[in-house]
Parts: sequence; structure tokens; C-alpha cells
Amino acid sequence: MLESILLILKEYGIWGLMLITFLDSFISPIPPEVLFIPICIVTPGKAPLFAIITIAVSVIGATLGYWLGLKGGRPLLFKFFSQDKIQKGENLIQTHGIMAVLITSFTPIPYKLITVSSGVLGLSLKKLIFWSTIGRGARFFLEAVLIMVYGRAVKDFLLGSTFSFFTLVIGIISLIIYFLYIIRKRKT
Repeated sequence: MLESILLILKEYGIWGLMLITFLDSFISPIPPEVLFIPICIVTPGKAPLFAIITIAVSVIGATLGYWLGLKGGRPLLFKFFSQDKIQKGENLIQTHGIMAVLITSFTPIPYKLITVSSGVLGLSLKKLIFWSTIGRGARFFLEAVLIMVYGRAVKDFLLGSTFSFFTLVIGIISLIIYFLYIIRKRKT
């Protein structure tokens, strides 16, 4: 079933990428990279343009996810996510606020969980948009640049677990730096 959907979306090129990216921000289990990476590999010179489009559509989808969370509340979360994932998402937002949005936007943690949870918990929509743009921008531009430099050779790296692990490590390092900054700020 998933393969059939992806084949249909690939046929529509950038429009398929936009649809899958939009849906990924609040409901779909299919990440944009499934189409973003192949489309960029086919036309590497346009990879930065595809990154900009993917970032914009992802953030637009995030605002819908936020609104759904704001209006639907916790019952909506329970329809789409397990109790464990909801708890992790809420803990991230309550503990780290905007940093949770930034890290989730960049790492393989499900982005939709943070967008909907942000609405449920009443995080500022402006902050969600700003930090999502930074995080998604870093992720998609990094992928675009790697494709432009290495071409097809980087496909397995980007679609495999190594890249996910790499972004997760960067996210953890960013969180540590953030904590050190907060601790230092409180001491002064």
C-alpha cells in the first residue's frame, strides 16, 4: 500500500513532494525525505529551491497541526499517537519549550507530534513557526547540499539510519549547549 502511494506521489514530482511534506507536519507517517531526496538527486542544481519549498510547506503544515492541537486538545493526540509518544512530546515541550521545536524539526523525532502538542499545550504559534523554520531549514538544506556535493552516492546515507543518528547527535549536542547557556545565564 505504501509503495503504491509513493509511486503516485513520485509521478506528481514537486506537487507530490509538497503534499507529502504538508501531511507529514500533522498526520502522515511518511517523511518528506522519501520524495525530497530522489527529486533532488534527479536535478541537483534545483536542490536549494526544493529545500525552500519543502521548508515553507512543512511550516504551513505545522500551523495546521498547531491549530488542530489547539482546537482538538489531548483527545485528538490520543487518536493518532500512543500514550508513550504523547508523554514524550509533552515532556519535551514543557521542559525545553522552543528548544524542543528546534530539535524535533531537525532530528528524526516525529515532527507532527511536536506541532500538534504545541497547540495542545499553548506554545506560542510565532515561536513554533520561527523555530520550525530554523530546524527544518537546517535539515533540508543540509540534505540538499550533501546531494549537490556527492550526488547519488549520498542517497543511502541520507535515507538510512546513519543520517538519522547524525541529526539526533547534533540535536543532543545543541540541547547540551542550550542547557549550559541557561545554567550560565542563571549564575550571572
